[in-house]
Amino acid sequence: MKILLLFPPSWLPSQPFLSLPALTGFLRAQGIEVIQRDINIEFLETILREKKAQKFFSRIKQELNKGPIRHHMDKYNLLREAVEYLPLASERIEEAKDVLRSEGFYDIEKYAESLALIDKYLELVGALYYPSTVSVYTNSTRYSVYSSSDLISAIEDEEENIFLDFFREHFLSSILDIRPNIVGISITSTSQLLPGLTLARLIKRANPDIHITVGGSIFTKLIDNLLLGVDAFFSFVDSFVVFEGEHALLELANQLSGGKDLSKVPNLVYKTDGRVTINEPFYIEDVNNLPTPDYNGLPFGLYHSPRPVLPVQTSRGCYWGKCTFCNLHYDHRYYRPKGIDFIVRDIQTLKERHQTNYFFFADECIPISTLKRLVKVLPDLHIKWIGGVRLEEGLTRELTRDVRRAGCLKLVFGMESYSQRVLNLMQKGIKRETVKRILEDCLEEGVATHIYTIVGFPTETIAEAIESVNFILENKRLVSSRGFSFLPCLYEMEKHSPITLNPSAYGLRRIMAPSKDDLSLGYAYEVKEGLSPQEAEALHEAIMHRVNETISPFPYNYSMSDGLLYIDRHSARTMEAGKNPY
Repeated sequence: MKILLLFPPSWLPSQPFLSLPALTGFLRAQGIEVIQRDINIEFLETILREKKAQKFFSRIKQELNKGPIRHHMDKYNLLREAVEYLPLASERIEEAKDVLRSEGFYDIEKYAESLALIDKYLELVGALYYPSTVSVYTNSTRYSVYSSSDLISAIEDEEENIFLDFFREHFLSSILDIRPNIVGISITSTSQLLPGLTLARLIKRANPDIHITVGGSIFTKLIDNLLLGVDAFFSFVDSFVVFEGEHALLELANQLSGGKDLSKVPNLVYKTDGRVTINEPFYIEDVNNLPTPDYNGLPFGLYHSPRPVLPVQTSRGCYWGKCTFCNLHYDHRYYRPKGIDFIVRDIQTLKERHQTNYFFFADECIPISTLKRLVKVLPDLHIKWIGGVRLEEGLTRELTRDVRRAGCLKLVFGMESYSQRVLNLMQKGIKRETVKRILEDCLEEGVATHIYTIVGFPTETIAEAIESVNFILENKRLVSSRGFSFLPCLYEMEKHSPITLNPSAYGLRRIMAPSKDDLSLGYAYEVKEGLSPQEAEALHEAIMHRVNETISPFPYNYSMSDGLLYIDRHSARTMEAGKNPY
């Protein structure tokens, strides 16, 4: 039995994502042959080549010669721009990738120029597929990713689906040559839906005997949609694994090689006798019985980073789980902490195996109790790390100092609002005076910070939203501190978030599921008080304009893993010079 695991575009190219290595580590420990491929970074590496640009250039000239009548005027103008500038961009594309993988990465001007060049290059080659676009970490089409009929149309669109064209030419044969029995595709974000499902359809049409299963948080949140009649994908996807996938994939492999009874596979959604079926109860993994994530086989030399920054976890699920706007707790069902010995094992193993001391704790948030245990063991590991923590009173100045001594260079905080009324309504369980104190402590102890806020939470007023932004942007010391980053997010009412259970308690007149979008991950809503969705969107746009004028996006607001490397390089050099890095 051979399993091929694929991580499709579009995702940030700085580091591997945790989903495939977690599954690979478990399955290999069970004796299953597993090949894992990060198609996201392979796709970028293949398209970002001068020789490939020359082929694009020839096709673009052919399209342009058909004249403006053949094309939408915007496409025609983009084709003209591509003919003029693509040769220049392609001559520098290898240099741009080399900068991001070498010491040139740490030159902020070269870093920003390389990212801009890569995005411009992708925009130019994408002229062939207008109005679709592709960038380093996302893609868009005129089709809705929240509609199954739109996605099916997009998957089959020969003119506008760049992934259909590209996967068929560059990836399909190498996938088929592996001769897998099972292909598992991890779809974690909406930006991966079109490329991931395009890949599934191509593989299934080429070899119907391969069992294709799709996992990830997107379809976990869409369980009810699949059960209520969204069956368009079952013509080329044999099953979906929802929630956690380790034992589900193991049992799927066992059944496909033996009894072929899919009803015994936990967490599986599949179609049988014309009906979509889900296997319950859902299997919850014991995190202390899971092996170290296995990154072997991933192309570390291709990532756009000079050093690996590896994701690890101290837990699964969210220990707080009360925030009324959030549905992150849904994916893992229950909070389960990992024992400190197992955390140390994972870090030591990965540090030695991949010669890196940079780690990203990919927990929803690390509890203060875990943090107190980590600071006792991490100093001996000599690692540099970043992680998310709640703004709780337990994060004292002393603990912040210990965290820094344990190698933490940055903490990620979901502040969400600086209005105590809004915080209470969100059930954040934090106080604004604690928020202010913790941020000051981080400044004093040399721990960089990233802050998330939400714009337009139900009943929030313009004044309250502006107060939260002002609290951040008018703190000149915070904004100018090394490694600081800030992202205000527009509120969206997500499926499975607590607010949907009692909308009237949040000043909402009603909530509505979009009628055309049978894959909708959220709801539209009408307010009785506070900012309407339209007003919130306009305000968010204005706030983002202000943020971008105040804070440079590179590198800290662009990529946290990139920022971790930058913070460490700056700290090391200033310490050598005998200065305080903060």
